[in-house]
Amino acid sequence: MKELTNEAGIEVPAPRADGARGTAGELPPERPEGGRKKRRSKLEIRESRIAFGFISVKLIGFIVFTLIPVAACIIYSFSNMDPQRFPNTLFTYLGNEKFWAGFKQYADLFTHPLYSQIFLRSILNTVLLMFSVPLGMAGGLLLAAVLSQKDLKLKSTFRLLIYLPVVASAVAMGYIWQYLFATEYGLLNQLFGINVNWFSNVHLTRLAIIIKNTWGSLGRTMILYIAGCLSVSDTYYDAAEIDGASRWTKFWKITFPLVTPTTFYLLVMGIIGNLQSYNDSVIFAPGSQGSQTVVWFIWNYGIYQRNYGLAAAASVLLSIVIMALTVLQFKRSNKWVYSV
Repeated sequence: MKELTNEAGIEVPAPRADGARGTAGELPPERPEGGRKKRRSKLEIRESRIAFGFISVKLIGFIVFTLIPVAACIIYSFSNMDPQRFPNTLFTYLGNEKFWAGFKQYADLFTHPLYSQIFLRSILNTVLLMFSVPLGMAGGLLLAAVLSQKDLKLKSTFRLLIYLPVVASAVAMGYIWQYLFATEYGLLNQLFGINVNWFSNVHLTRLAIIIKNTWGSLGRTMILYIAGCLSVSDTYYDAAEIDGASRWTKFWKITFPLVTPTTFYLLVMGIIGNLQSYNDSVIFAPGSQGSQTVVWFIWNYGIYQRNYGLAAAASVLLSIVIMALTVLQFKRSNKWVYSV
């Protein structure tokens, strides 16, 4: 490309054919022929296929074991599904009026004369039993604050003993706690010299389950809170020490706000887990009205009695509540969860 000289004797690049200026020896940018995109090499195609092969295992598992069952559950919630009455696949009953029930299953959950009251009571039990979530979190945080002290002796031993119930079988722990609360030979009644039938009264059964679940969650919450406490920089505590802050002030003003991400995680997972509680209904306090939860209702009055439509409707409602509460917690988290 030739250089031009202006009136001041300074060389300037000559304009290109497209109207833009370029330097001497500069070539115009290459354009793909016909405006087509550059073809991918064989190596790129091979890498993409290998990557897709790795994720396809997880993707197929999600489709087969999660997506399809969720879709089937939603469809069955609008039907009178019974394996004995309708033994064939779903597609064979698309035009069968006896198979489809509309919103009847949803309405029966709240209006049916036989099991609507049981369903409402199971909702109440599920909500009340969630009191073990904040109690377990509070206890775990206090244990973590104590066991994360640098000058505490045998803290590793205490951590191990408190965490042991977490790795134990939930079924085994249910039977052990059932023995502790037994009326005639229970350790709790023997220890305090009382004769209380914990499983004959609805309120006492709920209290026993809350105590059991609170104790069972201490190890998990403690370990996570210890990890959160150890991640707090000593600079904050040193500055508070210079200002003459007490241990309680340092805990309330420094430790508690900085471990709110852990608190948020435990709160979300605790609510999701307790809304799906079932173990206490069949192992710890079977037959007691105070232990009957929503999942117990889904099994006992839905699946066990082959009323799959009713079970699916209750499952869909439970899923909606879990998703709504989870989304609400994430929406509100920016107002109290500490972020760097």
